[in-house]
Amino acid sequence: MLQEIVRRFVFAVSLFFLLFQMILPVYAFMPNMRERAIHLSLALIMIFLGGNGARSRLRWTVDLLLTGMGVVLCGYVLVRFDAIIEQYGAATGPMQVWMGFILVLVILEGARRMVRPALPIIASLFLLYAVFGHLIPGKFGHPEYSFETLGSMLYVTTGGIWGQLLGVSANIIAIFVFLGAFIVYTGGGSGFMKISVRLAGRYTGGPANVATLASALFGSVSGSASANVASTGAFTIPMMKRLGYKPELAAAVEAVASTGGQIMPPIMGAGAFLMAELIQTPYLKIVLSAALPAILYFFAVGSGIHFYAKRAGYRGMAEEDIPSWPETIKASGFFLVPFAMLAYWLIQGYTPQYAAFWATASTLPFAFLNENWRLDLRSAIPKFRLAVQNGARQAALIASICASAQVIVAVIAFTGLGVKISSGILAFSKESLFMSLVLTGLTSIILGMEVPTTAAYIVAVVVGGPVLIELGLPPIAAHLFVFYLAIMSAVTPPVCGAVFIAAGMADADWVETAKFGLKLSFAAFLLPFVFAYNPSLLLIGSAAAIVMNVLRAALAIVFLSSGFMGYLASTLKIIPRLALMAAGLLIIIPDLRADVIGIALGGAIWYFSWKRRRSAAAVDMLSKSHP
Repeated sequence: MLQEIVRRFVFAVSLFFLLFQMILPVYAFMPNMRERAIHLSLALIMIFLGGNGARSRLRWTVDLLLTGMGVVLCGYVLVRFDAIIEQYGAATGPMQVWMGFILVLVILEGARRMVRPALPIIASLFLLYAVFGHLIPGKFGHPEYSFETLGSMLYVTTGGIWGQLLGVSANIIAIFVFLGAFIVYTGGGSGFMKISVRLAGRYTGGPANVATLASALFGSVSGSASANVASTGAFTIPMMKRLGYKPELAAAVEAVASTGGQIMPPIMGAGAFLMAELIQTPYLKIVLSAALPAILYFFAVGSGIHFYAKRAGYRGMAEEDIPSWPETIKASGFFLVPFAMLAYWLIQGYTPQYAAFWATASTLPFAFLNENWRLDLRSAIPKFRLAVQNGARQAALIASICASAQVIVAVIAFTGLGVKISSGILAFSKESLFMSLVLTGLTSIILGMEVPTTAAYIVAVVVGGPVLIELGLPPIAAHLFVFYLAIMSAVTPPVCGAVFIAAGMADADWVETAKFGLKLSFAAFLLPFVFAYNPSLLLIGSAAAIVMNVLRAALAIVFLSSGFMGYLASTLKIIPRLALMAAGLLIIIPDLRADVIGIALGGAIWYFSWKRRRSAAAVDMLSKSHP
């Protein structure tokens, strides 16, 4: 009985969550702290009461207690906002101080439930640093802060819990999360699969190319590698295995493609919205700047699949398994219409929230249609319910990440730790851009192994971003550099979340899956360095420079993919493979002589590989004509 009551209550909260996030950023306004307090309280209800499965009486008691504390503590800020503003950042007494620390604990427990324990653990370590950092000798110490000072900072100022990150979650990210959910559950998910099969299914390595394209499309609205693997992988992994692909390759293709979905416009991951806010750059500019690296990433994945499929003899899908163009066009409309609506309002210069509002509204009629665009009233309510529930759950997940990361950022800013770490990086690297890129990139990947991409990006860019900008990188290049490498933690051993999920779905060995994944995703480790030295890949500079550097990067990717997979025009042995990889790296280096040597070396290997294939074909024809 209690479970049914809670289930209905949670759906009602999910529906209110949807309405609040859709209407408030576009058609209504309220002070920042009030807006963020409502957003966080709704997210905490979803976190503690929205889970499925049976619970013991003790678990119900704990969940209800945590929900009640979270709602009351957020509600206090909502109701007492006018008085809090008059306090000028100072708590009026011990009660507000303890309320701040209790809400932090509730937030960290929510993050522990929604994501890995690493994020709340890291946030707790930063809090301990704020309390006991005065005991640390040297420049990494700080003055002693009282509990009153820390509690006030966290609870009654916009520099603490109610800071910029939670604001972006409330104002921008949540509405895009609901947009993605409505696109998927009103028919867009099926549309992604059909157009992917139609465009890529018949070619060499067809099923793997389908997985890549479908994951790129789905990831462009989900912004989550794990969600992407679980959604598209349920279709693509069995399809690849059924057509003879090794389980490890099938899992690696899905993991790598799903990871890249987070950098695929038009929506990308939550970090893109935070980036726009942090560097005060229009979101549309972030999307456009990220487009070429995203295309090159998926070009690298596709190249790796092509060369491996050629070497292994994999073929495309059967004609009867490929949908017709009329069927494909019908299914594609379910996601092309909201994509077009989103692009239209963004290009017109409206805010991302406004564009997302109308894009979401454009999906509602599709809930009443089936894949053949015929009226189907019976399925409308289930589609709507799934979109609301999953959208609210995902929005709560993002809110828990942003709130936890906000605690970390608050401590970094309050104690001056960010400046100290940035100075340390500059001193250690001796102001070398390459060394600073390496150190910042390693920080992003290591953090990303333990915390979600959004949190890893935030922490890494707070400490490493200023260093890269000081060394001459445009702010957008510095932030995208950190963002890309934070994402790659999903396929980087030993903690590679997307690989583990995909390997489990494919019943594959995760170590072999990770090896394949690294071979397919190498471009994402190199591209950030390429656009750091050649910002033209981010559409910064002349058209000629942009075209030239895209061609250089594409050729380097082809040579590197061929070397990793052991096939160009024919199967390659170890020495030509190493030479091809060297050729690819030489072309990446921004130096004309290195480019010429790399192109010549790669061209020579291609020629000898082509001659070898022709010789083998001639011998084969001769043997057939003279049995």
